[in-house]
Amino acid sequence: MPPSAGLATESLPAATCPAKKDYAYAAASPESETKLAAGDERAPLVQTTRIATTTIKLYRLTIFVRIAIFVLFFKWRITHAARAISSTDAGGIGTSKAVTFWTASIAGELWFALMWVLDQLPKTMPVRRAVDVAALDDDDALLPAMDVFVTTADPGKEPPLATANTVLSILAAGYPAGKVTCYVSDDAGAEVTRGAVVEAARFAALWVPFCRKHGVEPRNPEAYFNAGEGGGGGKARVVARGRYKGMAWPELVRDRRRVRREYEEMRLRIDALQAADGAHRRRRGAADDHAGVVQVLIDSAGSAPQLGVADGSKLIDLASVDVRLPALVYVCREKRRGRAHHRKAGAMNALLRASAVLSNAPFILNLDCDHYVNNSQALRAGICFMIERGGGGAEDAGAVAFVQFPQRFDGVDPGDRYANHNRVFFDCTELGLDGIQGPIYVGTGCFFRRVALYGVDPPRWRPLGGGVAADPAKFGESAPFLTSVRAAVNKQQPEQSHSRDDGDAIAEASALVSCAYEDGTAWGRDVGWVYGTVTEDVATGFCMHRRGWRSAYYAAAPDAFRGTAPINLTDRLHQVLRWAAGSLEIFFSRNNALLAGGGRRLHPLQRAAYLNTTVYPFTSLFLIAYCLSPAIPLIPAGGGWSAAPTPTYVAFLAALMVTLAAVAVLETRWSGIALGEWWRNEQFWMVSATSAYLAAVAQVALKVATGKEISFKLTSKHLASATTTPVAGKDRQYAELYAVRWTVLMAPTAAALAVNVASMAAAGGGGRWWWWDAPSAAAALPVAFNVWVVVHLYPFALGLMGRRSKAVSPILFLFAVVAYLAVRFPCLVLQFHTD
Repeated sequence: MPPSAGLATESLPAATCPAKKDYAYAAASPESETKLAAGDERAPLVQTTRIATTTIKLYRLTIFVRIAIFVLFFKWRITHAARAISSTDAGGIGTSKAVTFWTASIAGELWFALMWVLDQLPKTMPVRRAVDVAALDDDDALLPAMDVFVTTADPGKEPPLATANTVLSILAAGYPAGKVTCYVSDDAGAEVTRGAVVEAARFAALWVPFCRKHGVEPRNPEAYFNAGEGGGGGKARVVARGRYKGMAWPELVRDRRRVRREYEEMRLRIDALQAADGAHRRRRGAADDHAGVVQVLIDSAGSAPQLGVADGSKLIDLASVDVRLPALVYVCREKRRGRAHHRKAGAMNALLRASAVLSNAPFILNLDCDHYVNNSQALRAGICFMIERGGGGAEDAGAVAFVQFPQRFDGVDPGDRYANHNRVFFDCTELGLDGIQGPIYVGTGCFFRRVALYGVDPPRWRPLGGGVAADPAKFGESAPFLTSVRAAVNKQQPEQSHSRDDGDAIAEASALVSCAYEDGTAWGRDVGWVYGTVTEDVATGFCMHRRGWRSAYYAAAPDAFRGTAPINLTDRLHQVLRWAAGSLEIFFSRNNALLAGGGRRLHPLQRAAYLNTTVYPFTSLFLIAYCLSPAIPLIPAGGGWSAAPTPTYVAFLAALMVTLAAVAVLETRWSGIALGEWWRNEQFWMVSATSAYLAAVAQVALKVATGKEISFKLTSKHLASATTTPVAGKDRQYAELYAVRWTVLMAPTAAALAVNVASMAAAGGGGRWWWWDAPSAAAALPVAFNVWVVVHLYPFALGLMGRRSKAVSPILFLFAVVAYLAVRFPCLVLQFHTD
């Protein structure tokens, strides 16, 4: 039966499950995890299936065939180079120049082959996992406690409203209220952030019961209320009246309008706080000098359900709804000028210590401030891996250090021009690693086992007896914290408190977030998140895998978490620069995957994956040389270089390209990603490798040489909202996509694009170029390479053109003419002087 006209005015992102009492709550016993792990073997919580289709078998075969072709190619290539160098003519180039040319050429080819092998081999054993979350509904009393860490560092780039919505989605998640504590880390010490979290705490008293009453999804108010309106909630679930499973449909419509009105008022208050805080922060200066603060905003809920009171003065009827809320704690660690704060890793370690003396939950969920809980069952899904792995016993479950969920994003342009979704990594590489020792930790949307963060070995590798000493030299001098460490390792739950009335616990937590607490300890080295790199996530995950821990990967449906991503070219390049530089920092640290220990604890393919993750920016050195190679003939060198490719070289090249295409097609088939998504990933890889990767190599080389730390820009996480700005079309909705902000990172890529466009124009115009006197068949090969480069850099060209990208053909034609003239003129001048 269709909804009435009055009800059709608002689309209703609605329940995916029936409204119920929203879980029974009781205090968990110390044996909770063990009982669940040893649960019914006939109905395991996690089903793991190794992909063994014909496609994956052909995929492996093609990879090894291509590796064999590589071996034959390099055997021939080195022999051919030796003959060319030893010849008296050497193509008109002196012997020393011939040696330089051949050495550089073969070194580049060897590097590209090595990078391809390191990237492909860890993907050869992928697995898929299915989780039975419904099996946990039988006895919620056995569910373990969980702490959720939310981090924010700059209210200017990370909107406080986004932080508030993330907090609300956590508080409303489908997990027992008495078992969840949400910690918000405000690393800037901004009053606007604290005010936004306080506002979220107030609104939660209405929002959380509303979500429980009607079973709404997603439980981020911004995404829920703006579903289908062009804002962040484009992926919200919208159902028709006939499929609604909650309370009466008219009651949902009435409650929704009232709650939305309250949410809009909260938004206005946060916007007012942000406007006032902007002027205050400009007067105050940098936010790197402030005292530590620990403030309990919502006390821990009891174990018994607390139903709402039937009161006509309330906005909505909550008489049959549990109105308890999870605990909420605001944390601002102490920062002082002149002291190292270690960016996000330092903030996470401060949360790890403060939470230990307040709640000490055995499991931790890590979320960025813009990544909200999109699927209310996500917390239960993550716990399934911790208490049971793939239907195995408790020993296997206890070996899982963390569970990584894929990153999904709202607000990305439909074409995903700059590969923000990164499907190849999340739906292919991480899936493959899950079949070895587990996926790489990527910073957000990850569940942790607390003891793994304490540097404890997994059960399999612990000494007999399993005892772990809480050494003050390692963890610090706080007696309550050391007690909590022993309790966590021994799976004991001491009396913890996160009540605003417990002054002693709050004072101890405040002391644990002081900037001097870590002095002389192992924090950031052997305990907690790893210091010394801006990609603390990769380094931290590597340390866990090196100790013998495993990890797991799970892509929930609907998406477990969703966040925001930069769709502007400049912002995206700066983001990639930070990742690439952080990877190189790991390579030059004690956590180098090639040299670090681990022995039998670290799978060889897992080590290869980490090595690939930390050395990939070096590819830029060879790639930029290849992309600029058409400009080499501009430098006079005796008789010039005119050697044409041999038939053997062309045959090898054709075989390598055909097998590369076959691997790409098979990879998309078994992983489920679209071929277009794979191609966009390839295009943006070329853009990044000729820009951000190159800058990262230069910056890290400077750091290694001088010891000077690298500073980076925090990625902006603003998302256009349909409620603040009426969207007149896609142009306005994705305005950031068309904004052109020049940065020096673009210079090498622009040069590569110009040189290759000019080279194509020279070939088409019959001008003198480096294949000028070569046969037509040989001349076609360099032109094909020029086309290959230009097609890969096409998204970069669109980014430079901004809104003019709609007039693609005229702009690109004009760009080709200008590039041709700019490169051709110096060529003619040099040729004139040479003659």
